[in-house]
Amino acid sequence: MKNASIFARRSATLLASSAVVLLATCASASAATSIYHLYVSPSGSDSNTGTQAKPFKTLTKAAAAAKAGTTVHVAAGTYSGNITTKISGTSVNRVIFLSDTKWGAKIVGTGKEAAWTNSGNYIDINGFDISGSGRLGIVNNGSNTLVTNNHIHNLTLSGGCTGSGGAGVVNANYSGSNGDIIGNVVHDIGKPGGCNGVQGIYSSNKGGKIMNNVVYRASSYGIHLWHAATDVTIANNTVFANGSSGMGGGIVIGTGDSPGGVLMKNTKVINNIVVKNPRSGIMQYCYSGQSCIGSGNVTANNLVYGNGSAISLKTGSATSTISADPKFVSYNPAGTGDYRLQASSPAVNKGTSSSAPTTDILGTARPKGGAVDIGAYENY
Repeated sequence: MKNASIFARRSATLLASSAVVLLATCASASAATSIYHLYVSPSGSDSNTGTQAKPFKTLTKAAAAAKAGTTVHVAAGTYSGNITTKISGTSVNRVIFLSDTKWGAKIVGTGKEAAWTNSGNYIDINGFDISGSGRLGIVNNGSNTLVTNNHIHNLTLSGGCTGSGGAGVVNANYSGSNGDIIGNVVHDIGKPGGCNGVQGIYSSNKGGKIMNNVVYRASSYGIHLWHAATDVTIANNTVFANGSSGMGGGIVIGTGDSPGGVLMKNTKVINNIVVKNPRSGIMQYCYSGQSCIGSGNVTANNLVYGNGSAISLKTGSATSTISADPKFVSYNPAGTGDYRLQASSPAVNKGTSSSAPTTDILGTARPKGGAVDIGAYENY
């Protein structure tokens, strides 16, 4: 079903961009309070001091000048070229990279690799639009990180489909932990069915919350856990039209390959809408002859509809599954629909509050009605 490497990549031409109806225009402010502020603008210069009046031109320069407790404010505009961030914050003084207009700062990656590579701990990447010719959108090698409110799309995998693979967002450090991926729209990561190792969201280490994301048209799986993944919460995502009849699907969880010897435990797959993925809906997976699923895992309150298969678990049983049309306001597999829920949706008020996010993708408090809604949007 999957190859032995972290990803694979394929040759592709640029896919036509499509946008989810989100109805939000401002990036959410981080809960952290910043001590220092730096500024980046397309009209700036890296010989400047990085103040609001004299901004830097590149994020890489700002990252080199930042220290714990800094917010790097990035003005709207296009920033061509790849970004590397290595600075770390602390648990009380994070480093925040913030697009001051949600999706206004457009990072266009070049070459065959990642548009943005982060190696720092206690880092937020908030509100950017990320696309490019490479196989990876955001590669996170740090711990205690937050990738939120971003639009990651149309990665063309110019290097081809190889064992190196690809993803819109990946927690790539097997010894890292607690990489949160929350409230992003991830789509057209390669071509659906083009390469088995190319995923929408991929996490390969301990902990972390994958919540309130909308993921569609990834080459293989929308959301994929592997390698050293354990103690992860996958909650309230809307996942559709990923993979093909021959590969991939909605959500797959398991462990295998390097570093070896990891059992997936205490991982929750709850309150997700997983629809119209041609091959599989939600599944646990281990290599043949191996046991990789441990104890404490929960699969509950998911809506699974119109996939090639519904839910397939190695251990345990799924509970409170809904097998019905979610009744989006409008569904379009290309991503131009409106994936909020109609009032008559069977997903309304059917989620579990245990481990659910306290807001939805738009920042609306959960629950808005009598109980948490399933999927990325809390509407009624």
